[in-house]
Amino acid sequence: MKRIALMLIGLLLLSTAPVVKSISVPEYAGLSLIELGLKDSVVFGNYEIKFADVDPYWTKAALDIYENGVKKATAVLGLGDSYYYPSSTNTLLKLTLKWARSDKKTILVAIESPLVKIALDEKLNEGEAYALPSGFPSIKIKLVDAYDTSAKFTVYLPYTTITKTVNENDGFGITYQLTDDVSYYPYVFVVLKSSVNNEYATVDIYVPKYAATTLKIKRATTEETTTTETTLEPTELVYNDILYVGEILTINYNSTVYKLRLNSIGYYSSLSLFNENNTPLETFRVKEGGSYTSKKAPIRIEIPPNSVDLVYNRTYIKIYAPSGAEVLPIVREAKIKVDLSTNVKEMLLNGEELIVFVNVENQGRGKAFDVNVIAPLPNNFELKSGIGTWSLKTLDAFTKMPVLVYTLKPTQVGKYDLGKVKVEYYNEAGQKKVVTSNEVRGIVVYSIPEISLSAEAFNGTWSTYVTTQEKSVKLRFKISAGKGNPEFEFIKNATLELILPDSIDGETTIKLGDIKAGEEKIVEGQYVILKQAVSIIGAKLKYQDPLGNWHEKYFGNLLIVNSIPPKVIVEEKVQKVYPKPEELPDYIKKTLDSLNNPTPLAQAIENVTVNYLPKKLDYKTPLIVILLILVVALGAATVNYKNKYEIVKSKLERRKKRPGGLPKKEEEEQEVKTPEVEKEEVL
Repeated sequence: MKRIALMLIGLLLLSTAPVVKSISVPEYAGLSLIELGLKDSVVFGNYEIKFADVDPYWTKAALDIYENGVKKATAVLGLGDSYYYPSSTNTLLKLTLKWARSDKKTILVAIESPLVKIALDEKLNEGEAYALPSGFPSIKIKLVDAYDTSAKFTVYLPYTTITKTVNENDGFGITYQLTDDVSYYPYVFVVLKSSVNNEYATVDIYVPKYAATTLKIKRATTEETTTTETTLEPTELVYNDILYVGEILTINYNSTVYKLRLNSIGYYSSLSLFNENNTPLETFRVKEGGSYTSKKAPIRIEIPPNSVDLVYNRTYIKIYAPSGAEVLPIVREAKIKVDLSTNVKEMLLNGEELIVFVNVENQGRGKAFDVNVIAPLPNNFELKSGIGTWSLKTLDAFTKMPVLVYTLKPTQVGKYDLGKVKVEYYNEAGQKKVVTSNEVRGIVVYSIPEISLSAEAFNGTWSTYVTTQEKSVKLRFKISAGKGNPEFEFIKNATLELILPDSIDGETTIKLGDIKAGEEKIVEGQYVILKQAVSIIGAKLKYQDPLGNWHEKYFGNLLIVNSIPPKVIVEEKVQKVYPKPEELPDYIKKTLDSLNNPTPLAQAIENVTVNYLPKKLDYKTPLIVILLILVVALGAATVNYKNKYEIVKSKLERRKKRPGGLPKKEEEEQEVKTPEVEKEEVL
């Protein structure tokens, strides 16, 4: 059951997985089938394939393979067999015997070359084109429109234009027509990897490994025109200069035009020779430090030792030809770039100087002649010195002028821009060119304003010299910055450090902060005088300039405080005279009579004298106490009599009269006793 469940899960995952379409790129590009009779041959670029022999039954054919006129191999093929040249692991050409007819005495041969990728994930924006590298025909693939999942391309061939629309993960091939009867397909194969609507597309581009575009059929029955080998010796040096890969030199000799193209460089560099109709004559290799004499033209090519430059894809080359031959010069364009820079962008007036660096470089293939550099001088700066050469006769390709250096001294604070450097030169065609550099903006020149410090002490008035008998003294300090431009002339993080003698104590470090030109700051503080002395007070001002450098400025003998002992104040004691005891009553009476409201004083005197007067008999208090006792006793008696009355009353009500006869003895006795009790209770 577990296996079945796992299988079902696997099938479900496979069913939901996205289907990725594989891109089908042909393995080979091939020529149209070529029909050859016995001894006929096909010349394809530098290679010639010749139908050399056949068996009696026309089931096998022998094909000879020549490279640049030299026989390299023989392929014996049966029908449907293939031969890989030079090997199956490094195939350049694949030959296949497709068909043989004994009645016509001809065979059909397929010639193919493997497709190789020359562009991987090439990104083309809409309207942008990709051109095949040098050595290929002039073919361009242009992205016309990019859609969400497809793209439209236009392919420009030397003889026609083709438009194709292709979906993502699909491709298309382009046929290149070699002759009226023979074509090469696909000479270019384009694969669309991805497309973004209205923006760009990503493609891979394939071409044949052997991408020759010349083909010729040589028939054994027709008279072939062969090139007569020259007997003239190429002894005169007609070219001694750099040649870049893909460039073509044109050599004229005796009204004949030869074209020499550099295909590639390395330890062995590849070159091709063409006639004036661009028909290939031969392709050959020249070893670095060696030479080659052409078999098709009176030309000898030499590559000097250590001449190959792989960085810039070029080499020095010497070409020898017979006397009277000439080489048309290749006019290349120089590309001058100028860079302007300085050592600093913030500086102090009357401080360091501004050092300016000018770098001039030729980034093009052509030479620049009569190079002249014109450097800027901004306002409020003066030129102090200049180092380097300001003109150069020739600036070769991919070389730099020595760095040009000059110094400027500012004469005024402010913010300045260093303008563009101008370079004038002539290109290889003799045309005057002018290029300019970047600008250096925001060069700021600062300055430190003149700083002054004054101090005063307070002793009724402010003065630089005071005499005081107090235990403390108030000090005031004024820091002033001279006139100027406050935006560019200032100090920052200023601190005033007081230099106090041991006779005065108080705060010695005072934070001032930033002080701009034309600004002043006043600070005050109270200071304790510890002893008698003539105290001289100084100060040290510490601050940073606008660039952050620290400075100190000393100020001595700012003020003097002369502290003397305080005065001794003797208070005279006044002897108070009081009236005699016998005089007090009369004194008090006179005093009370002199007052408008004597009551408060009289009351105060009474409160004092009352404790000294004899005590008077107080009859009111005992009488009140007696009355209170009597009231309480009468109340208690009243309550008692009422209770007894209630008891007697209740007994009398319980007594009943009998219907006759005498009362009982007990009742009589009780009756006789009752009045006595009541009487006693009453008493």
